Amino acid sequence: MINMLTNKTNNEPLLSELVSFFTALSDRTRLEIVLFLIKKGEASVQDIANNLGKSQSLISHHLSCLKNCGVVNVDKKGKYSIYVISNKEVKEIIDLAINHVSSYSKSILSCDILREENSRK
Repeated sequence: MINMLTNKTNNEPLLSELVSFFTALSDRTRLEIVLFLIKKGEASVQDIANNLGKSQSLISHHLSCLKNCGVVNVDKKGKYSIYVISNKEVKEIIDLAINHVSSYSKSILSCDILREENSRK
């Protein structure tokens, strides 16, 4: 897969897509939703909102982004929309990220560059 970057003459489309994907996962509320769905398996907007202590409209907004980015799928069950993680690759990305941050927690948390970027937001 990494060869896709080295074999392309113009990496801009792929880079833009990767930035958008990781930006979707970098929002705290969206990441909370993803972690909740990985743990629970499936949930309605109401269930997610109640468990995360956030408004239903906020959760719906973030679920829309996660759906557009291919992170979650939605199934209709009667009058409810039930959300699930879209595929095993998303779960693997999160598992790999958790393993990575477990190994590099101190250096990640002490990164001055990230702290500066976050303070500008």
